[in-house]
Amino acid sequence: MRPHLVQDLRLLWHALRLRAGNGMDPPQEEAELLRGVFDCVTTLATDTLGALCAELQASAPASRGHGAVVAQTAGAAASSDVAAAPQLDIFSSPVAEPLATLGVRAKMRCTPGSLMCFYPGRIFLAGERDLPRSDMLFANEYEGVSMDGAGWLPVVFRESPVLAEAPKTTMWHGNRLAVGNLCNHPPAGTLPNLVPMAFRWPTWQELGQQTPAQWARLVPHVVLDNGQIVRSASGERAEPAGGAERVWFPPWPHMGMALIAIRTIELGDELFWNYRLHPRSDSQTTAQYPPWYTPVDDAALAAAVREAAGAE
Repeated sequence: MRPHLVQDLRLLWHALRLRAGNGMDPPQEEAELLRGVFDCVTTLATDTLGALCAELQASAPASRGHGAVVAQTAGAAASSDVAAAPQLDIFSSPVAEPLATLGVRAKMRCTPGSLMCFYPGRIFLAGERDLPRSDMLFANEYEGVSMDGAGWLPVVFRESPVLAEAPKTTMWHGNRLAVGNLCNHPPAGTLPNLVPMAFRWPTWQELGQQTPAQWARLVPHVVLDNGQIVRSASGERAEPAGGAERVWFPPWPHMGMALIAIRTIELGDELFWNYRLHPRSDSQTTAQYPPWYTPVDDAALAAAVREAAGAE
C-alpha cells in the first residue's frame, strides 16, 4: 500500500476511535488497518444514507390512498435519523483569491469521525485512455478508478446565489451531501480537517427501503466506458446477454468515497482535504505547484490528530 494511504488510514483510525470511544492503537498490519477503517466508514455511510433517505421521504408528496400515514411515518423517521446527516452550505471561498472558487462550510459543529460528505461524479474504470482534463478528477486508489466531479451539484442548492451562473450542462443530483468535489485544499498555515476514504455502497434493502426510489436519487455517479454511459443507479445500459432478464437497481458495484472529519469542525468552518498534488517535473522553468497550493505538513497534521485523540 502506498505510504500516503497508510498515513490517511492512521489519521482516520484515531478520529474514528474518538467517535467510538475506543482506546485501541492502530494495528501495525496494513491489511488489518485498512479492513478496520473501511468497515467503520461503510457503517457510517450506511447510517448517513439512511438518514438522507428519511429526509427525502419526509419531503416527498404523500402517497395516494394512505398519504397521511406515509407522510407521518416518514416525518417520524426523519426526525430520529436526521442528526446523522450533517448540515452543509456552499459559498464563495476566499482560499484562491483573486480567483473565484466555491467551497463548503459546516452549518453545525461536527466531531472527529463524522462523515461530512461524499465525492460525486462520473466514474472511469482502470485502463481508461480518455480521461477528461478536469480539475476535479479524483483517483480512488482503493479501487483503481477515477472520478470526475466537474459539473455535479446537489439540486437542493440550485437556487443558491453562488450557483446563479451554473452552466446548462450541470448534472443536478439528489444527494445534498455529495459536495466533496467542491471541498478545497487548505491554504498555507491551515491543516486539513477531512480525509477521503472508500466505503461499500449499501443496497436499498440494507437501508430499510421498500423501493429503490430514494436510494437511486442518492447515488451520485454514472460509469463511463469509451465516452459512453454504461451504468447508472438503475443498472447497466446494455441489454443482458443470452436473453437473461434485466435486473433493475442492482447493488452499486463500485466503492463510494466519503470525506471524514479528522479534527473538530466548528460552525462556519470551511471543509478542507489534502489534494496531494505532484510537483511538475519541469519545475526548473515553471512553478512546481499552482499558486494557490501549499503542500500539507503531514507531521504537523498527524501530531494534531494524535493530540486531540489523547485529550479525549
